[in-house]
Amino acid sequence: MREIAPNITGGFDIAVLTYKSKDEALIGKASSLPETAKKERLFLLSKEEANNPPLNNKETPKKIKRTTNRKRVISDDTFLHNGVTYQINTAKSGLYVEILIRIIDQFEIAVLKWKRVLVLRFDLHTHKFTKDNHSQTAFRKRLFQKLKRVYGFKEIGFCWVREQERSKSQHYHWVLFLDGDLIRHSKRINQLIKDAWERPCGNYHVPTIKRPFYFADSSQVAISAIYRVSYLAKPRGKGYRAKQTKDYQCSRMKL
Repeated sequence: MREIAPNITGGFDIAVLTYKSKDEALIGKASSLPETAKKERLFLLSKEEANNPPLNNKETPKKIKRTTNRKRVISDDTFLHNGVTYQINTAKSGLYVEILIRIIDQFEIAVLKWKRVLVLRFDLHTHKFTKDNHSQTAFRKRLFQKLKRVYGFKEIGFCWVREQERSKSQHYHWVLFLDGDLIRHSKRINQLIKDAWERPCGNYHVPTIKRPFYFADSSQVAISAIYRVSYLAKPRGKGYRAKQTKDYQCSRMKL
């Protein structure tokens, strides 16, 4: 892939999957993405970040100290990786290099593994603060079991980040890298995510938006996809956790 850094303006829209949304591919919205000569096709799913009011919780510490990170922060608009120049969303606070590299590596491996790649973004909200990320481990196991059983996936690429800003509890941003040839419709996978996370009491939820996904028949979407998911690597909101708890985790897919 040659070095390309297309001009992409605007902030990053975090989208949220929901079975209530209309499952229509917005081809017109994706047509502005530049193209390359490669033949891979990618599904790009994005979501808008929901604004939720702070949740009261007696178990939440009165003052949560931010853990010191040793990660490197970059503030450039572009990032060169494996010979490709990606445009990235520094989100006014820069990006952690270590997280960004892990995301790009898993994405590039997915592109090499599959002709079509589904890039899926969603957010998970909790009702109380926890020092650990055990909920994400349990959620991942439940979801991946369902996805493999329903769609027949052999591998699933992923990355999640933990953040906490104004709310008294943390939330998580996720991205999945899936074999797009095994998926024909988004409605069922949306429901699988909700079923794997939400509880009957309603305290764990997946925020919703009107337009759940965009479809683009161009490998150049790879450049735009990285710009969008690079938002996960921002320092803002990270570090509010116990020292032994991670800010992020990524899959370890290999060729």
